[in-house]
This record gives sequence, C-alpha cells and structure tokens, in this order.
Amino acid sequence: MTDVPSGSVEVSADTSGPDEVVWLRAGAIELGAVPALGGRVLALRLAGREVLYRNDALLDERLHRRPDHGPEPDGTMATWRNYGGDKTWPAPQGWDGPGQWAGPPDPVLDSGPYGWTVAEYGGRARLTMTSDADPRSGLTVVREVDVETGTSTVTVTHRLVNTGGRPVRWAPWNVLQLPGPVAGDGWFAGVDDSAAPVRGLLAGTGLPAWTVDAGVARVEGQDVVGKLALPGASGWLATVSGGYTVTQHFAVDPAGLYPDDGARAEVWLECPQERGIESLGGLRPTARILESEVVGRLADLAPGEHTELTVRLSVCRSAGTPRRVRPAGVVLRDLTAENTATGLRLTGGYATFADGDVLCRVLGADGRPLAERPVAAARAGGELSLDVRLTAQPGAHAVELRVARPMGPASALDNAMISPTLRDSGSTSS
Repeated sequence: MTDVPSGSVEVSADTSGPDEVVWLRAGAIELGAVPALGGRVLALRLAGREVLYRNDALLDERLHRRPDHGPEPDGTMATWRNYGGDKTWPAPQGWDGPGQWAGPPDPVLDSGPYGWTVAEYGGRARLTMTSDADPRSGLTVVREVDVETGTSTVTVTHRLVNTGGRPVRWAPWNVLQLPGPVAGDGWFAGVDDSAAPVRGLLAGTGLPAWTVDAGVARVEGQDVVGKLALPGASGWLATVSGGYTVTQHFAVDPAGLYPDDGARAEVWLECPQERGIESLGGLRPTARILESEVVGRLADLAPGEHTELTVRLSVCRSAGTPRRVRPAGVVLRDLTAENTATGLRLTGGYATFADGDVLCRVLGADGRPLAERPVAAARAGGELSLDVRLTAQPGAHAVELRVARPMGPASALDNAMISPTLRDSGSTSS
C-alpha cells in the first residue's frame, strides 16, 4: 500500500473476513490488528515492508483466518495457534500454581476476543483493545496502541487490571514476534555493568549463544529452540533482519521486583523441528521465529487496581549494528565532535524515528547551552550519515544532538565531548 498524506491518519475496519481487522495508517507506517485473536497487532509495515512475523499457515496477508485453521486447541502447546505479531501476557509464566500464568494457550487473554474502540485526534490515532475478565488470573488486559504522523514509532501500553475479587500479583509482559534473524543479522539489547546481565532461562533444544561487549548484548541468528533472560537490560532492544531494524524502548526500575528472578527483558529463538519437544508440552516449531520480550515490574494489585508497561516500538531501514537506541533513533556510529582549524566537525551515523530537524546544541563546561543550530534533516524510518562542520564556539565543551519536530518537544539522539584533535574535511554550517 502507498503512504497516506503527511499530517493525516487513516483508520479503517475490514469486515469482509471471519474477524474484524482494524487498520491504522499514518504516513509511512501501516498497522493491522485483529481484536478477535487475542488483541494482537499482526501487521506493522514501513512503506509497505512487513516487519512482524505472521503465521502464513493460519492467516493471509489481509489478516483473515484461512479455512484450514489448524487443529482444535486442547489446552496443550502442541495445539496452540500461534498467529504471530505483538501481544500482551501476564508474567510470571508457569504451571505450578495460581501465581503463575499457565499459558499459552489460554482461552481468554491469549486467544479470546477483545473489544475495541478507536479515537482520532489531530495527526494521531489510538486503538484500545480490551479482553474479557479472566477468572483464572483475575485480570483484564487492556492494550492501547498509538500511531502518529511523521514518525515510524508505535507506542503500545500494556495494562493489567485486577477485575477479580481477590488481591493478585502480576507483571505485564510484551511479546513481539519477528522473523528469526539469519546469519549476519541479530538481536541486540542494552545492558548495565552488572556481573551477569544475561543468563540462560529455558532450553528446548539448547540455549542461544550470546556475547556482551561495550554495554550491548548480542544474539546472532542460530538454529536453536531456547530462551535467555536479561536481568541487566537497560531499556532498549533492537532486532536487525533483512535490512530493517525494529526497536523497543522502555523504562526500567533498578529497585523494582521482576519475574523470572529479575528478568527485565527476554529473548526466545525457535526453528523448525521434525517432532514436538516433550519438555515444552509438545510444542513443534514450524518456522524460524524470534520473540523480543519486554517484562514489567511485578505489582501487587487489589481489586480495581492496575499496573502497566509502555513500550515504544519503532521501525527503520537499517542493517547496521546498533550501539544504542535513543528516543529519537538508533545510534549506528557514535557521535564525534572535533575542533579543527576550520571549525567544529561533527560525524556520526543514525537511523531516525521521526521527520524533523537534527539540532546540535553546544554546551559549555558548566553544562549550559552556548548555541543551537540545525545540522541535518531527519526522516522517519530513514538512515542519516552526519559529517558537518560548524563555526567554532568559544568555551565549547560538549555537544548534544536532538531531533525537533514541527510540533512537540525535541527528542535526544546522541551526545559527545569535544575533542581537540585536528582534522580536515566535511562541510561547514554557520
């Protein structure tokens, strides 16, 4: 499908299939959700390119269920209908007692129908999907999905509401399914400097191999069915596959209590298997899938109380290795700022999430701004290679890059200390 005009949001509901499909189109972003299938977002496209995993055996490109819809679920993983996409579950997962969510499958929160509404305001739209009340967990799940023109970001709020009659303890859990990366691609996560920021969690056929370097955990494409936990996740995840990068940006609470012995994020890999895996309830993967998962804090909820997790889900055209994910984009090459004989030279590489101006703010030694000027144009979902030179500013100590949109506050992209190294190239901006 083609882009809709900048500044407009298009909302439509396709009722020609067995389930209503809700489409939100905002600039280059197109999102499709099927509330009847567990409130899932099952399509996310940047300029027509799909980035989510969709189970083609169960759903066609219009997100309509196929006539041969798989075996009737019997409560086991062997018959779970994994449609793909983005969904909300409660954590912790397990089958040992009422304090664990025994799914999937699950007839209400995972696979049940969700009610839905859409609100449009300005260049934005919000799709709200609400599950039925689940007597087993005591929860109702509410998913708020926000799109905005001029950006390649979808903001998803995952809310768990205690609609039962007893106190419960749960954490919101965002499970995003993407095509499994192949050799050369991978999954990346920012991690803190704790002693063990990554650990094995679940081995179906084995544990995924991983590395950690310079505050980034990396999991390359590999043939394995297994899962890692990230107690040291610092607030961003990125999956690079087929020339595109999908990121998740979220807040972490260092003092918070998280499920699975402190996991703030998790990653699951699966690949096709000839037979079901007994230790996983007979689950037999038929495709190469990566699940990039954000986990919220555990919360004790009295009846009527809720807890929520907000994840900024962004898409960009980029095959580069992420060094960091910031609110305004992905850092592919760190910003450098060097005093030269002909001015202050800035270099760096990015993939940005919004249309706007890239502003450089020059700071003094006390952190106060000395000057600010535009240095480049950002495009939603596009790459940006920066190499410019500014007029030297007396007393300059550091620089910050931000992306300023026509409306709303500027978002942080990168920052650097100014080096006295002398070099000679680049364009000059005054």
